Amino acid sequence: MTAREIYLRVLKIIDYFLKNAVHLSISDLKEHDPSIEELAHDVRQLSNILRALASSSYDDENMAINALQCCFEMEKLAKIVQIGSDSELEDVFRRLEMHTKVP
Repeated sequence: MTAREIYLRVLKIIDYFLKNAVHLSISDLKEHDPSIEELAHDVRQLSNILRALASSSYDDENMAINALQCCFEMEKLAKIVQIGSDSELEDVFRRLEMHTKVP
């Protein structure tokens, strides 16, 4: 699997999650299956693989950074859901969506 294929997989995971979760309440997000923590963990693993595969090219490094930013946002979302702070949900969803729109 190439770095680009892994990167596109990360974007696909995040995009699919957003399409299905953006309108859910905190209580619904707590019950999401797979859990947000599991998704964040999977995105973290893919980002680590991507970082290891990334060559010194600008494009590969940029893909690795963007995948890692998606991971950070998913981890932040997991914490927000865990504490029940719905005031920050919209911002995290917006940032995640922004990262999926990167070419």
